[in-house]
Amino acid sequence: MRLELFFEACPIFTTDELKEFLKKSESKNLENYSVLLNYHVKRGRILKICRGLYAVVPLNQKAEQFTPDSFLIAGKRTSDAILAYHTAQEFKGNAYSLLNSRTFLTKKSVRPFVFRGMQYVPTRPSKNLLRSDNYHILTDPADIKGRTVLITSRERTFVDMLDRPNLCGGFEEVWRSLEMVEYLDTENLLKYLKALGNSTTNAKVGFFLQRHPSSIGNDQTFLNKLRGMIPASVHYFDRSRLGRVRLAREWNLAVPEYMWNEGWEEQ
Repeated sequence: MRLELFFEACPIFTTDELKEFLKKSESKNLENYSVLLNYHVKRGRILKICRGLYAVVPLNQKAEQFTPDSFLIAGKRTSDAILAYHTAQEFKGNAYSLLNSRTFLTKKSVRPFVFRGMQYVPTRPSKNLLRSDNYHILTDPADIKGRTVLITSRERTFVDMLDRPNLCGGFEEVWRSLEMVEYLDTENLLKYLKALGNSTTNAKVGFFLQRHPSSIGNDQTFLNKLRGMIPASVHYFDRSRLGRVRLAREWNLAVPEYMWNEGWEEQ
């Protein structure tokens, strides 16, 4: 009965969480927790997702037909997981497309894996954030089925998607998704951009927001501050495509023609 209480409270759980529960419960099963897990997997009460991570199967469903919440899986994969990039944007309901991947930040060494057709992609934060102890900067708690996971804030997600579009479905998906964002706090944007410390990303953010000023309330003071944080020489907006470009002089940014015109079909 005690274990059922754990299952009810933890629809997705790690073996460490189970061992902690058994320890607090002074259970005799603590030393044989793996036997306990295998028993409940065989009877279809729980489902193994990957090494060290399990899902509780609802009583009215069969294990082979049950698909656990993918955001919760990503958020519980490691003890320090943070939902980020397109996954955070999708969770907030501002993604242009729904991707079959879930990306999460972690400082731990874990491999990507696929479960129920969804790819789970761990990625490390930038070295600048780690050096300055800013791993958790601009993150928010989110409740998913009674469990708390961390997710990057609206502003951090916005910057991260422009910083690493390869984790977000490419530039068209990034651009169209960010166009859906109605409001951004410029103080939070500036705080995160300074912590990230990437002048090319600063220029990308400036270029995008100059074209979509309504999301920052047409804050020209903020854009002027950004202009002081751009590269000293010209950098490419998209290094993966070095075809025809136009120079955005005030941002020292070589912007692909298709992006300038938003002619995505021309890619």
